[in-house]
Amino acid sequence: MTVQLKGFKISDVKQSRVVGIACKSLTELRNKGKAKLKIPSKNKVRVFLPDGTEVESEEYFQTLPNQAVLLLKQDHEKILTGADLIYNALKYVNIDIIRAGEKVQTFLDENIKEKVRVLAEVVNNKRNEECKTYLSGKSDDPDWFHGLETNANTKEAFMFRRSQERIRGYFYKTRSDIKKSKLYTDNNEMRTVLDEVFLDFSKSLNKDHYFGCLFDRSAAEGALCDKLGKFRCFGVWKSNECTYNGGRTHEINPYTSREERIVFSTWNLDHQVERSRTVVPALMNAAEFIISNGNTNATVNVPYFYSLLFTTQNLRLVHIVCHDKGKHFTAQCDPKKFVLGISSSCREGKSESKNVSSPPPEVTCSAD
Repeated sequence: MTVQLKGFKISDVKQSRVVGIACKSLTELRNKGKAKLKIPSKNKVRVFLPDGTEVESEEYFQTLPNQAVLLLKQDHEKILTGADLIYNALKYVNIDIIRAGEKVQTFLDENIKEKVRVLAEVVNNKRNEECKTYLSGKSDDPDWFHGLETNANTKEAFMFRRSQERIRGYFYKTRSDIKKSKLYTDNNEMRTVLDEVFLDFSKSLNKDHYFGCLFDRSAAEGALCDKLGKFRCFGVWKSNECTYNGGRTHEINPYTSREERIVFSTWNLDHQVERSRTVVPALMNAAEFIISNGNTNATVNVPYFYSLLFTTQNLRLVHIVCHDKGKHFTAQCDPKKFVLGISSSCREGKSESKNVSSPPPEVTCSAD
């Protein structure tokens, strides 16, 4: 069986410098590591994980994930675990100062080494998760895919489909809301106009791949995350940014771990101009205007309503805390954009918007 080349991050016991290397075996890692860290080639080195676990067999080495952090220890050196590093740092800044507060003193005075060790485990776990962030395939990070019923073979493919599911859900909810309205069920002309609108929506969504790019970190454009997959909350609908915890902003990277992926499912794509309370009634209003005026040259402004329902012109990715389910009073549709009419200028390829200023009809809709 061919052994695959894997990347590792290596450091000395002081963990003062980290370098990346690629190798196929434990012996190759030792040799390349000594060269990178300027350790004399004649010196013997042993390999450890940051938690103090020694990697002493080739078999165990081959189970390590890509981008794992490894420490090279010479015979005369002492391996420093995360707990040791944190404890030494505390002593360096003067532990008496840290003990000044009464509550802090109660915590630190008893078995501080053990408590710092637990803290270090959290740090190490976080470090290991960060290493897994770079992994993509199901075979590289099987834990990330645990519990999923999917044929997606990469994290990016799965997240692409999750984004599509959100947008597809808005399409079906909107169509269902309209089909339940009395105007739709009792008026053949309304049904014809609105069915054509949804046919146009469906064609555009297929062309845009139901905006799967929104959650896909590998997308060339359109992703709401950075290249590593980190998402930032846009804040409540009426603010310019997330103001959580004094402006720290909610952040999450669902590509890091299974737990982060699950938590990300609670984040919402929030319609700034509300889908059910505002956009759906406005769409009904536009269709009713066309029918009541008998203007065969007028059509519903499909691109306008498409942008409100399915695109980031109106959708904001928000943490559940920033998802305001109250009425968005000041976020309204623009009546001047409801309908497109055909005038003499249209023969030259230009469209003309008509103002629909009458109040929207009553439509029973499900909540967003």
